[in-house]
Amino acid sequence: MTPQLQNSVASPQDLKEAILGVRRYARWFAQAALKQRVSGGQPELQPAITPAAAQIINQWAGQKPLSTASLDELIAAMEAFATSAPRMVITLAAPAPGDLKRQLVDWCRRNVAPDVLVDFRFNSSLLGGLVVSYGSHVYDWSFRRQILAAKDKFPEALRHV
Repeated sequence: MTPQLQNSVASPQDLKEAILGVRRYARWFAQAALKQRVSGGQPELQPAITPAAAQIINQWAGQKPLSTASLDELIAAMEAFATSAPRMVITLAAPAPGDLKRQLVDWCRRNVAPDVLVDFRFNSSLLGGLVVSYGSHVYDWSFRRQILAAKDKFPEALRHV
């Protein structure tokens, strides 16, 4: 079973960060469970993890009882997902603000694939627009491509300016 990702886990890097958070929590959980069994003492404070990792753990805990084995199973499922998840690269002419990233990720997950990982890049030579790479397909809606496609008409347009 694959955990459901929220839109804050958009890129492969975000997923790796969430996996690290779940690992940190699993290590703490194992130590706390051992300490509880051996000495009956209070475990150390829970480690700080990202909200995305906490949400994934809570979702997983709702499906089965939380144990060291189930957390190991969650980590294995997340790592398997990281290697097999569909990936999309969106290249923009400038760094995308967080709000735009969230909107694009939400759109991609609704219209392309619910578990797609979206990686954002920027290349100022695009001049505007965007380039989307998904699988073996590249869709280029950049201004640069449009200008180069109409390079015969460009000097004429400049004369009229």
